[in-house]
Amino acid sequence: MQEQLAAQSAKPGLKPAPDQPDPLAQQWQKRVAAASTKLEKFHKRVVHNRRLVAGFDWSKDPASKDFYNLRANLIHGTITAILPNIYARNPEISVTPAHQGRDLKLLCKTIEQVTNRQLTDAKLKKRAKATVRAALTCSFGGIKAMYQRDLKTDPFIKARIQDTQDNIAHIEQLIAQIDDPVQRADQELAKAELEEALAGLHEHAEVVAGEGMVLDRLLTEHIIIDPSVAEFDDYVDGDFMVQKIPMRKSYAEGVYGYCLDGAKTYKQPGDGHGNSGGMYSGGTDKGADDQICILEIWDKTSQRVFTTAEGINYWLKEPFTPEAVGERWYPFFLLPYQLVDGTVIAPSLVDLTEKLQAEHNETRDKEHRHRQAIRPGWIGDRGTLTQKDLEALRDAGENEITLLDAGGKPINQAVMPKTYAAIDQTLYDTSKVRYDWEQVSGMQDAARSSVVQPKTATEASIMQQSLSGRVSEFRDQVEDFLQEIAQYTAQILLLELTPAQVERIMGPNKMGPILGPDGQPVIDPGTGQPVMGVVEAAYDWPQLSRDEVFDMVQLQIRAGTTGEPDKLDQQEVWLKMLPAVQPLITQIMQLQMQGVDTSPLEALLRETVTRFDDKIDLDTIMPKPKPKQVAPAAPSPVPQASPLQPQPQAA
Repeated sequence: MQEQLAAQSAKPGLKPAPDQPDPLAQQWQKRVAAASTKLEKFHKRVVHNRRLVAGFDWSKDPASKDFYNLRANLIHGTITAILPNIYARNPEISVTPAHQGRDLKLLCKTIEQVTNRQLTDAKLKKRAKATVRAALTCSFGGIKAMYQRDLKTDPFIKARIQDTQDNIAHIEQLIAQIDDPVQRADQELAKAELEEALAGLHEHAEVVAGEGMVLDRLLTEHIIIDPSVAEFDDYVDGDFMVQKIPMRKSYAEGVYGYCLDGAKTYKQPGDGHGNSGGMYSGGTDKGADDQICILEIWDKTSQRVFTTAEGINYWLKEPFTPEAVGERWYPFFLLPYQLVDGTVIAPSLVDLTEKLQAEHNETRDKEHRHRQAIRPGWIGDRGTLTQKDLEALRDAGENEITLLDAGGKPINQAVMPKTYAAIDQTLYDTSKVRYDWEQVSGMQDAARSSVVQPKTATEASIMQQSLSGRVSEFRDQVEDFLQEIAQYTAQILLLELTPAQVERIMGPNKMGPILGPDGQPVIDPGTGQPVMGVVEAAYDWPQLSRDEVFDMVQLQIRAGTTGEPDKLDQQEVWLKMLPAVQPLITQIMQLQMQGVDTSPLEALLRETVTRFDDKIDLDTIMPKPKPKQVAPAAPSPVPQASPLQPQPQAA
């Protein structure tokens, strides 16, 4: 039945391929193929690195001890140890106004909370940690940040919000198959599945999430950068970027409405069975569950997005200009592990340590084989000892006295322990490998929870500072990477969210009677009731143009807030800061009560707190002067009438 289905030129409910290929689509297919060819060896290396970190040998019996072929997987252990030092929690976002034209404090607070909420809902921590792991393994990793509204109009996002849009695409796929005369045997099953899906939608079994930011983690081999880019940081200035999206053919047909029998079948690299993977030309023998490769082409030159599939020469949807984008046009954010001048591809941690791990494991394997070759035994005189003597010597128990007949010879001449080559520890010393490993990875033995040689507190402190210095460069790159994502997200949210959507996150404004200059409620003359209005704003969300959004605020990631928190270090900093800050606060409060200008001391307090810990909110500890109590004015005395003035006559 599958052969009959694939032989049809078009399926019911699906549009057939156009008669004439699109010249622009043909040109882009050639450009993407040329860029993919240039990165082919790198993508094979990526697959190799993943297998090396995993350590499985899929050609061996899973029940054998050789199935996991590494004695010590040092690379995986190092990645696991580095990750908490680099990314253990979501960063602290700080939003500051780009200019002082008006009070933007409430707006900055609103942007902080809304951006944090959207990134948390988009699973930033999960996506970012996977990207850091990809950078350590594959040279670089990537995230795609998009604002989702509708599956039909937005570019395809794998990690989209799980709502009724998934069900809608599935229903459209079933509708395309329900009237197919070739599938009459499966028609009733498809009809029943369609009815159940529709019933689920009507009963609102899933919450309709609506819209919001979506972060999609991209595999390294699914990102194609413009080959003309000379250095990694210049990828945002390249002419184009392409995302490869593997997708089940039947699902793609339901999403885009085209019969895609002409698309090439895609085999995912590194499928877990030792295959190198890659794409190969498909034909009429493809099934509905085979994968194809959707190409989403972002052309910065024309500011357009094109969607096609590998092997076809037409667009699956009309090219469009994306609206929900930030100041930087590309929604792709790439994180490298290291940078090399004048090249895009730099070595990953796996590349730098592969030979060291092989040398370490080879040395330990040789030592193990040497130990196995050392078997205690005895050497005896064949002509002197009998079989009974040998068995008695072999089977002697603990503290048992064994009597042997040596034929009058000394016992040490008739029998003696077998000698063997002693183990020379210098031949199997891995300290040089560990030293090279520390220099390359920046992780000393204590950080890997295996202290080989005890160190004094001073030595440990120096080594920890060295570790921080070597790892801080990568942490700084991670924070820059997260800052770009947060800035991009904040810009999109300022353009897309309505005040009603912001209010659901920040809460409603506090309402109450409006007070006049005299401090009394303003009365509506028509109703005689107090005029109600906003007395305390919970958020500030102005409707701004794109240029105003990009220039209004500047978003920063507080340095060092992504790593694993060190409570002991924080406590030590606090104990040192408190004796220096507390007297300043007391002195400022005393001078404020006396009406003396405290600006110099306030500046000194701010500088002191910043020197100790720049993550503390200064406004929370800065003394605030109380407003002076104005004494009520004494009533003016009533003037006494002069005796020369005539007195008023009573009526």
